[in-house]
Amino acid sequence: MEIEVVAEEHKKLYLLVDGASTAFLNALRRAVIASLTAYAIDKVDFYENTSPMFNEYVANRIGLVPLTFEESASGDVSFSLDAEAVEEEKTIYSGDLVSQDPAIKAFYLHVPIVKLGKGQRLRFEATARVGKGREHAKFQSALSSYGSLDEIKLVDACKKCGRQMKCREPFLKDKIPASKLPELCTVCEDCESKVQAKKNEHILFFVESFNNISARQQLFRALASLVEEGQKVKEVLKA
Repeated sequence: MEIEVVAEEHKKLYLLVDGASTAFLNALRRAVIASLTAYAIDKVDFYENTSPMFNEYVANRIGLVPLTFEESASGDVSFSLDAEAVEEEKTIYSGDLVSQDPAIKAFYLHVPIVKLGKGQRLRFEATARVGKGREHAKFQSALSSYGSLDEIKLVDACKKCGRQMKCREPFLKDKIPASKLPELCTVCEDCESKVQAKKNEHILFFVESFNNISARQQLFRALASLVEEGQKVKEVLKA
């Protein structure tokens, strides 16, 4: 298996993979999506809510706010909010949530929760806990996907008919080796023949993180979870 880092920033990681089975890549993708632990608000106690939204709607929205994560943390974390629109309308954002633990807080501070009209108030206490994406989407802290370069359409123009194509991800522009770009666009109706990727070659693997953990570290965590699950199977078979 050959792996090359094509492009990377804190939140996104693109890998060019040759020689890996699609079964392995799919297992890794599913591990990133479903097996990583993360904090999310799971329980909300409302003391006052005169906003236009029912308690259930507000609880659902704050539950989906991405929270920061610390590997060493495991206990529940309390959050609170006491907001009121006194003189004029006021929008409540995720950054207004007050955390008991400075290390576990809203990662994105400008996620709108609710807009309060003049004189309306929202007051509650909430509890965040650790969970995994397979349990609920609110615990999903990263996203992953993969595909053949012949399917991802990275070329600027079809080499057969000349039809212009645009890279769907500007972040990747000029970062894919020219020798590994598909020669024909795969959506052009004028091209009857298609370039078929060789089996398990030139696969672009993508990871995006939703919280303070880098995309690279999220991938490492996913790999560790696969090893852990494999070890469990090994132990069962030894018994």
